[in-house]
Amino acid sequence: MNFGRIAAAIAVGAMLAACSGQGGSMPTQSQGVGQAVPFAGGATTGRSIADINHWTPRFITMTPRNVNYAMLDKQQAAGATIPFYSGSVKSPLDGKTYNYQIVGADPRSSKKTTKVTYVPIVLVITFSDGTVLDPTQPGCNDTVSVADRFFKGPNFVKTPLTSNGVNVGKVQVTDGFQRAELWNAIASKTKWHTVLKPAVTPIIVKINAPSGSKTQAGVCTGSSHNIGEIDINAYDNIVTGLATQYATTTQVPVVLSYNTFETSGGCCILGYHNAFGRSGGTQVYAVGAYNDAGIFGTTPIEDIHAWTHEIGELLNDPFVNNGTPAWGHVGQVGGCQNNFEVGDPLTGTAFTLSYNGFTYHPQELAFFDWFFRTSGDGTGGKFSFEGTFTASQGACH
Repeated sequence: MNFGRIAAAIAVGAMLAACSGQGGSMPTQSQGVGQAVPFAGGATTGRSIADINHWTPRFITMTPRNVNYAMLDKQQAAGATIPFYSGSVKSPLDGKTYNYQIVGADPRSSKKTTKVTYVPIVLVITFSDGTVLDPTQPGCNDTVSVADRFFKGPNFVKTPLTSNGVNVGKVQVTDGFQRAELWNAIASKTKWHTVLKPAVTPIIVKINAPSGSKTQAGVCTGSSHNIGEIDINAYDNIVTGLATQYATTTQVPVVLSYNTFETSGGCCILGYHNAFGRSGGTQVYAVGAYNDAGIFGTTPIEDIHAWTHEIGELLNDPFVNNGTPAWGHVGQVGGCQNNFEVGDPLTGTAFTLSYNGFTYHPQELAFFDWFFRTSGDGTGGKFSFEGTFTASQGACH
């Protein structure tokens, strides 16, 4: 498999020096700070599992396969892919015009709610050492299954949400993000939404980890809370097979794992989204891990952090072809890249959201105008959901 623009394996954090001009409610939503967790077995080393193993948490941009971009509009009209709208924007940074497709209806002209159907797939993975990582069971220090925490959580269930002091409604997290990033441009703030709707109850699929996969101890004792590592080529072969088996091209397979990360030149890839052409249309899908707190030290990459990143990116760049002016030296990106991946600039930056007695850690996401250097249509005049970016980025070198 070919890969596009794999994010540099660098420590998560804001590295702003090389790019100029970067911007540096309900009571249950607030900025989040991760908590250090002792290494499994009670060894209070003061170092996280990721530190010990020299792991870098990251997300990747994959290369779409066999997507006929010239046919996407006709496919949508024929009901052969997910609903999206097309547009273009001229960046004042470089004077170039950029075309894009975004899931849903154009907020500048539409006043409707778009329902995007997804197929929830829960992977129960058995490794050669006998470890079974099973999302139908509770995660570390929890009493509710990982699958229920995820599919019955705020990525899929509406909850009151604010962004930069603006009430964006009772919404799913990524619907709230899309509303927030173009808040001043939305034709009807009360009616315009992009909502994820399940096609079926979660499908439980049991698989054996591919050859070469491995596990190691997690932050809780017991093999059921181990950490799994699987080569991304082998893993994606499994995922695309499941997508073809269980979903149509008008549905988004959402493939959930527990404490399982993909590897490519090292650990840890937390998730990705992609698209591929298949008989009848274009398939869009998303992959991610629900992982325990403490694996990555005090960085609050836990529970739905990876999934907010990936669903947010899928909605804003469904066919993985939306280009932008170059940006970088921030979040997980050490150099410059030129894609509309709203999670990458803020990997590791979370806020907390309490729902149903549990504290979730969604990732903050960057707004449309931050990438294209256009005037701020986002909530509060900011350029990211929680206001980490107060201005768009300057030229990236």
